[in-house]
Amino acid sequence: MPDLHICTGDLEKLSCELREVSGQVGRYISLPPNLAQVRSAMPGSSAAQNAQQAGEHIEEQLSTLRTSFADLSDNIGASAKQFSVTEDINDMALQAIKASVPMGYLPTGLMRGR
Repeated sequence: MPDLHICTGDLEKLSCELREVSGQVGRYISLPPNLAQVRSAMPGSSAAQNAQQAGEHIEEQLSTLRTSFADLSDNIGASAKQFSVTEDINDMALQAIKASVPMGYLPTGLMRGR
């Protein structure tokens, strides 16, 4: 599996974009008005009831999708914050280590990743 390369701001951007997608999906949730016209187009037919049930199912599925995108956005946002906190802790730890090592004892060359 290839390594994941996350650049500064990637997670925050993804979280924001998922939030926007969630909002866009939300615009389609309400029952399409054309389904309400099935009853007048086919009086006495079971098509109106079937169309109503299909519309309700679509509403439910779209609502679930909107919620899933919003939850994923929240989770990625929380991960971005935790990632940032972890990076700050790592930076402070490295600074403390560097400060505690006497001059002349820091690794050089290949040992430093060069």
